[in-house]
Amino acid sequence: MNQKSRDKVKKWFWIIVISPFVLVVFALLMVGIFTDIPSFEELEDPKNNLATELISQEGEILTTFHIENRSYIAYDEMSPDLINAVIATEDARFYNHSGIDFKSLARVAVKSIILGQRSSGGGGSTISQQLAKTLFPRDTVVSKIPGAATFNLVVSKFKEWITAVKLERNYTKNEIVSMYLNSVFFGSNSYGIRAAASTFFGKHPSQLTIEEGALLVGMVNKPTRYNPVINPDLSLARRNHVLNQMHKYHYIDQATCDSLKALPVKLNYNPQDHNSGTSAYFRDMLRRVMNAEKPQRSRYRQYDDYRADSILWRDDPLYGWLNKNHRADGTKYNLDKDGLKIYTTVNAKMQQYAQEAIEEHLSKDLQPTFNREIKWKTNRPFSNNVSKTLIESIMNKARKWSDRYRNLKNAGLSEEEIMASFSKPVRMSVFAWNDRKYIDTTLTPDDSIKYYKSFLRAAFMAMEPNTGYVRAYIGGPNYRFFKYDNARQGKRQVGSTIKPFLYTLAMQEGYTPCYKVVNVPQTF
Repeated sequence: MNQKSRDKVKKWFWIIVISPFVLVVFALLMVGIFTDIPSFEELEDPKNNLATELISQEGEILTTFHIENRSYIAYDEMSPDLINAVIATEDARFYNHSGIDFKSLARVAVKSIILGQRSSGGGGSTISQQLAKTLFPRDTVVSKIPGAATFNLVVSKFKEWITAVKLERNYTKNEIVSMYLNSVFFGSNSYGIRAAASTFFGKHPSQLTIEEGALLVGMVNKPTRYNPVINPDLSLARRNHVLNQMHKYHYIDQATCDSLKALPVKLNYNPQDHNSGTSAYFRDMLRRVMNAEKPQRSRYRQYDDYRADSILWRDDPLYGWLNKNHRADGTKYNLDKDGLKIYTTVNAKMQQYAQEAIEEHLSKDLQPTFNREIKWKTNRPFSNNVSKTLIESIMNKARKWSDRYRNLKNAGLSEEEIMASFSKPVRMSVFAWNDRKYIDTTLTPDDSIKYYKSFLRAAFMAMEPNTGYVRAYIGGPNYRFFKYDNARQGKRQVGSTIKPFLYTLAMQEGYTPCYKVVNVPQTF
């Protein structure tokens, strides 16, 4: 055997010996890379943060508990025009592929990679791939290793493709597009189409018109850039692009497309956050009641308070509900993530009227009258006969109750440094009775405390006498700036509120409204 033949034999020998080890290493590497691809069990129950809904007597959503403002709706609750807009814009061949659109991938490869047309290449991701990316986000860890970012992107794409194919095998097309619209972010703290339709148009998704649905679909690509509140011109152009896509794929005719593109954008913008809406105080009260723990005597100063809460814990199913009821696996429910539905007795219209009544009475009657009264007082908002010692005591308590004091204390500042900071002017937003319900100004924290103490508060609760059902509940003038709930936390003497009950009892016993009673103490 010559040298050339021996070298060839050695080469194949080492290939045969080493190949199994290389294959094992490669297999282990692939297992490590793709080990976090979701299983079929995970696909059947994707981890989505769903808002807990507080539902009114009429079946309307009053408000929500949420981290992500997201509420799920079924496919048949969505407008068909909305579905058509999504498919025309995001995935025209949605009904003709099994999770991966190879025609779109080829287009991206040619235009974006070969021709370098970064802005005109278009996306190649199908709705199924976008859903996979939303439900199971990419690894965003940044690496300084050269080429690591490109490698991670390629791996992520492969994972999304595999997950998309799994989704297609696990769900129908209608279920996939429904899951997609329920999961995507639309901006303005709106996750999912139901929250988006409510935030931007004050509607249920089934009520959206063609142009409204087109505007929301257009926002999915870049929620901030195409937000109609922030960038109305860009949003209008994007909406019209979606309408053009709907015409291109024969969902609407040319005349309809042209007429809809000529319409202006009309919003009913109601951003949903924990400080907005008419039921913020009601939601906060429910959170505290449902989160209540079993009373322990050591935590109460007054025995009467302990006894009252113990009776509530025993007799009221709602009191401490989250600590009395658990999931099937034994863990506690989470109001902000578990998508519970809480059916209340509150009437949505009465709640709205109650909020309007409080605002009108305070802003147009009581507050202006009080402002005129304290205008010339030297210690305003305090009375002239209040001593400086008492004023300082009140102010010192207010300082120590403030977030500023707690934050500075936690940061390690001394008492002297913290108190000195209350005399330094800072830029802030404070409550005001105007259309925005606030003004931007510069005040010292001490002046802001006095400013807020000059505002009169009010609360409102309407209860149905024969059932005890609460129909309206307002805890204060504005939840964003006045968190204290005067309806439940504020304990006051009943005063003249007792008179209708007392007079009703008297008339039931045979007295008439004109009957005169001697105004002297009576002994029975």
